[in-house]
Amino acid sequence: MMLRRLILSLALAGSAFAQNAALTFTHSYGSLESRTTGALAQQPARAASGFDSRYKLSLPHPVQDKNFFLLSLFERRPQVRRLLGNNSVLSQLANEKVKALKKAVDCSDVNCFDELMRLNPATIEAVADELQKLANRNEFKLLARRDLRPSGVFIKYDDRSDAQMLVAAWKDAANGMNRILSVYGLGKDPRYRDIDRVSYDVNTEAYRKLVKAKIKEIKFAKAPLFFEPTLNFALKLMEINRRDEAGRYEPLEKGENKAAVQNLKNIKWSDYPYSFILVLGSGGRDLSTRISPIGAQRTDVAAQLFLQHKAPLIIVSGGFVHPMQTPYCEAIEMKKYLMEKYKIPESAILVEPHARHTTTNFRNAARLAFRYGIPTDRSALVTSSEDHITSSVHDDFRKRNLNELGYVPFDFIKRISPTEAEFKPSVTSLFFDANDPLDP
Repeated sequence: MMLRRLILSLALAGSAFAQNAALTFTHSYGSLESRTTGALAQQPARAASGFDSRYKLSLPHPVQDKNFFLLSLFERRPQVRRLLGNNSVLSQLANEKVKALKKAVDCSDVNCFDELMRLNPATIEAVADELQKLANRNEFKLLARRDLRPSGVFIKYDDRSDAQMLVAAWKDAANGMNRILSVYGLGKDPRYRDIDRVSYDVNTEAYRKLVKAKIKEIKFAKAPLFFEPTLNFALKLMEINRRDEAGRYEPLEKGENKAAVQNLKNIKWSDYPYSFILVLGSGGRDLSTRISPIGAQRTDVAAQLFLQHKAPLIIVSGGFVHPMQTPYCEAIEMKKYLMEKYKIPESAILVEPHARHTTTNFRNAARLAFRYGIPTDRSALVTSSEDHITSSVHDDFRKRNLNELGYVPFDFIKRISPTEAEFKPSVTSLFFDANDPLDP
């Protein structure tokens, strides 16, 4: 080990929790389970948040599941699905939306698609009223106890009753579907137009033909639930625009992160001052750039910190961002760079390939830490270019997080050098944001 570190240092100069014996229920989608991911014990249940680190978050259809986890649960929990399907108000809405979907194949403009498939405010509230009533049924009480709270996906509403959490999650999902219709159906600008906008001119006949062709692909294996026509239409709009970024590389723990996750149990966390080193990505200048000069410089600093034994792990963070529709993922290219230039083993690198902004660099890294059992009671390091660290520790960045995410993804952040800061991940980062379809 010492020899390897010496060799890596020369190269640089040249350029969790303990196993819990109680095995609980397992489901086909998400589950609570016993697992070992690190030497330092993490509390299985976090009383303040409801999140249970034993909950296994499974994402078989990651674009849908990450954007609309509640709706996926509705589909995959048989007793819940049956209850929703038998509700007279919700079944009537389902019938109306199925008819609307069939009618949409005759639309002559995108406004027609939108009017037929959008969930209007009155409909959203009517569904909320029905869910409020159904929340008292045992099927929904079980859903809250087994999925809604322990998954952490709805943690922003953890201080609310089960019924209130359910209603809030539904409204998020409904507004999220409508947002997809606005951006990728009507062509309205998202918050970050340069990288997230629709890929076509929606007012052309060619685009309308694409949409109609995708509508014809929609098939229902079972009697559709009230949201499924709109959900499937929204997902088809994303598919047309090649907007599957949220699902790329999933499941990470079975692919890009497999070696590092398997190695977590071998880490003696007390040997290191920090739990991990987060590297903030930087996009390329054109579609041919794999890793930008700035991104390489940031990764160089992370490699140096790793070789100085600051932490046992590096988390490289950044998705398919700049320029729009780039074929290269920032995190994947940084991982390759670390392994090729510095020979840092894959078992020491975690990839976070979905973040599109500095806010979500921090948020998504925190998610990996909580999901994988990395000690979150210890501080982590973040490294980037000097101006980037300056902005990250400024109070304006905290305000930006509150504005864009609704919370701050770290409990504290403190600059310790021009290119480094230490921070502590916040468990609130587990919340899935249905209003950001490319990285919810």
